[in-house]
Amino acid sequence: MIFTAYPDENEIIKIIHKYRNEEYALLRMTYTMIDKNNLDANGILRDLLANCNMVDYDKIENGGKNGIIHNATFVQQGKNEEVKFKFYRVNNSRGDRRFSIETLKRRMNNQEINEGDLLYLSVYKREDGTLKLFFINLTHNIPSDQEILSALGVDEITKTFNEIKPKLKEIINGGYYNNSKGTGEIAPKDVGDTLEELLGINTNNRNDADFKGIIEVKSKGGTKTLDTLFTLRPRFDGTRVANYEPKDKNRVSAFARVYGYDSDRHPGYSCLYITIGPKEAPQNNQGFYLDVDDETRVVNLMWENPNSGKKEIAAYWNFEDLRNELYLKHPSTLWIKAESRTVGDMVQFKYNEIEFSRAPQFVTFLSLIKTGIITYHWRGYTTKKGKYQGKNHGNAWRIKPNAKSELFGQIESVIL
Repeated sequence: MIFTAYPDENEIIKIIHKYRNEEYALLRMTYTMIDKNNLDANGILRDLLANCNMVDYDKIENGGKNGIIHNATFVQQGKNEEVKFKFYRVNNSRGDRRFSIETLKRRMNNQEINEGDLLYLSVYKREDGTLKLFFINLTHNIPSDQEILSALGVDEITKTFNEIKPKLKEIINGGYYNNSKGTGEIAPKDVGDTLEELLGINTNNRNDADFKGIIEVKSKGGTKTLDTLFTLRPRFDGTRVANYEPKDKNRVSAFARVYGYDSDRHPGYSCLYITIGPKEAPQNNQGFYLDVDDETRVVNLMWENPNSGKKEIAAYWNFEDLRNELYLKHPSTLWIKAESRTVGDMVQFKYNEIEFSRAPQFVTFLSLIKTGIITYHWRGYTTKKGKYQGKNHGNAWRIKPNAKSELFGQIESVIL
């Protein structure tokens, strides 16, 4: 089950994310959970624990005696407590994944954890490099900003952002800068490449975030264009494309050949230049739409045959792949707007507005796909048969600019 925060609870999450940017899980407490102290370890929590190498439920044998115990810091208003968590699998045919919190019922009597409260669970790295569980009640007994900072300290993102601020101030106040590639016609990526050069970032493509692997830099000249989150090719196993093209590395090109339409700009080629949204708002006329399947934990790229109405899965992304890419590319992000001018044959850029985001929320990412705020963009063309020749322009997940505040746990305008 996916739990969501109410607006007031979400404000506390934003405070936490001012200092800590690790993955987290949410759990809405019920009376039965507290009374029986038998809490469901949902998929988000299991992934969190496994990624930190703390608990792998797949390796735990059934039965409470085989459970794994970790101490967790309960950060509260006026105090911190060490509390034992026990992670185990029920001794039944399903081996249900569960956990318990030490003295949970007593904490309800003390009004520290109540029915209906939302708990925030995460893991942070201490100064000695070890990992530690912590949890915070987002509904009652809420610690102050300073108490959270004192208990958890700051992460590398906060430190690195403070380090980069003086250089950002210099760039913002420095007026216009020449295009880093030199003279000639402007290309969409030039505004970003120039900024990265000014920041001393190697502009070669990298898998993680641009600056020290923890701050992504996104810049653009237009204010209304969508913001690119990341590029991630889908999987094709078991689809018509996989049957057509046995080599996985060629399947993105094969997709345009199988499903594409005749290119006007490139005669004799098949192309796909489409935006793909949910079924309710597909945003293309080729029959494609996105379907988020919470049960199987995949986002399917569906195609509906315009003649027969028959539907098929044309490609798909696993939740895990999408989550990993979102967190890898956006542990934190600088979103910078620029204006341009041409002096002679040199394009120049002036960087002005800056927003800083951190802590993307994967559950929100999925919900924004469902509402069409996050869409997938397919851009490329290829030959109709024989050797694949053509171009792929970088198929990408993109978001409406004014929705970034929903996706990220914290986003702020940077005043330098």
